[in-house]
Formats: sequence, structure tokens, C-alpha cells
Amino acid sequence: MQELLHALEHSLLETLKMLPFLIIAFAILEIMEAKLEEKSSAAIQHAGKAGPALGALLGLVPQCGFSVIGSNFYAKRIISLGTLIAIYLSTSDEALLVMLTSGDRWLDLLWVIAFKFGIGITAGYIIDLVIRRTKNEPEECHHCHHHDDSCDDEELVGEDHCCSHTDWKAIAKCTAKRTVSVWVFLFIACAVLNWCIELIGEVKLQEFMLTDSVFQPLLTALIGLIPNCAPSVILAEMYIGGTLSLGSVVAGLCTSAGVGLLVLFRVNRGLKSNVLIVCLLYAVSAVSGAAIQLVQGLI
Repeated sequence: MQELLHALEHSLLETLKMLPFLIIAFAILEIMEAKLEEKSSAAIQHAGKAGPALGALLGLVPQCGFSVIGSNFYAKRIISLGTLIAIYLSTSDEALLVMLTSGDRWLDLLWVIAFKFGIGITAGYIIDLVIRRTKNEPEECHHCHHHDDSCDDEELVGEDHCCSHTDWKAIAKCTAKRTVSVWVFLFIACAVLNWCIELIGEVKLQEFMLTDSVFQPLLTALIGLIPNCAPSVILAEMYIGGTLSLGSVVAGLCTSAGVGLLVLFRVNRGLKSNVLIVCLLYAVSAVSGAAIQLVQGLI
């Protein structure tokens, strides 16, 4: 009981320091989304061969809105599979904000962003090239074209958006909602991590998470597949605490497409196709993370 209270106290003090930065970051993010989201969605639709590059770039925005948009667009065959995978791989939910507000991990944050963007754009173009070479690229969906008024705008927005960004009151509401949500996840993650350290010790916890093992990215990539922002927050916190390596956190965050995967299974026909997409996402993330960890160990 004493260990739990100590872990809760330490976690509360640690996460309260991040709260003002989270509020500022989410406020800026909401304003950006209000101004740019419609233009960004249109840009993805008309990106053509630049789709994977643009998808990987937009996916870096710390929220899962673009993974939801990407799932809907792919279901209508507006974007290619390579563009969809690029969006998924670069999406990080709120993990980047957690690292940003941790205070002294700027260089680590830049490395994670660089790796996720590089993996996303590379995998996206390779997938599209392979599909074109094998001539198995899916045909355009004839019942919903780029400018077809029959497209359901509400469906393209996705279920993860809490408001329509029509005024400052709505933006403030969204900022408060997302800040509280992430802070709660962050507090729980810190409390659980600190409690585990109190009970079993840091060395035992690292052994359980396969620390310094080339297999750790395979585990974190599996955790990242959970369709929620909690895994990305937990992975970021464990990386900050030194339990995860750079390659492992990259692998986990590459599979952290948020609710985008849930939307994919809801709107895209063909269970087998959706499962293959998830397997492809996991394979690229796990192999990339293991390669980063291996190279990092050799340096």
C-alpha cells in the first residue's frame, strides 16, 4: 500500500508539471486543425504519386485524425495502399506531445519524428511500386469519385473529432477534452510504471520488457496496434523512463494509428484485406524498429 501511495504521489507531481504545456500544445493543434484540416484532406485526395510523401508528412501531426481520414479514403479507393500505410506509420496519436512536454527530450523527439517520417515515406513508395509492378492495384471506386457529392462528409471526418471547430468556444472545449484525456492516460501510465518499479524493481521491469534485446521492438509494435491513444502515451512514458530503446519506441509508435484501424475495419470491405494491412503495418514497424536498435547497438 505504501508503494502504491508513493507511486501515485510521484506520478501526480510529475504529470502536473506537463499539464500547462499540454494545454498550450493542444490549443495550438486545435487552431491548426480548424484552419488546415479541410485543405489537408483535399490535398491528400489530389496528391497522386506524391501521396505517400504527403501522407507521411500529415501523419506526423500529433493526433489520429489523418489516420481516420486515410482509412475512409482508402475504402473509397481515393488513395493508394502505399499512401494509407505511410499515414499509419507516421501517425503517433499524442505520444509526440508527451515527449515534447517532458522538458529535456528534444533531440529524442526529433529522432522519432525523422525515423517515423522516413519509414512511412519509404514503405509507402515501395508498396505502391510493388503493386504497380504486379498490376494488382485496386481500381477506383466508381460510386464515389473525388468530386462526387454522394460522399458522406461526416464519415470522412471520423468519430474521433469532438467538435466541428466552428468557433473559439468549440476549440476551447476540444482543447480541454483532449488535454484531460491525455493527462489522465499519462498519469495512469506513470503511476503503473512507478508502482511496478517500486514492487519489482527497475531491473526486473526492464527484463520483462526485453530491454536491450533485439526482440523488444516486436513486443512494442504489438502493443502499438491497440486502437487507442493510451498505448502511444504509455510507450512514450516508458521511453522517457529508459525502459524502451529508440528502436522499440519507434516500432511501437509506427503501429499506433489510433482509431484509424478501427475505422478501416468498419468502412473497408473484405476482412482478409484488412487483416493483411494490419500484418503489413506490424511487419514494417517491427523490422524497422529492430534494425534501428541493431544499428544503435553497433555504434
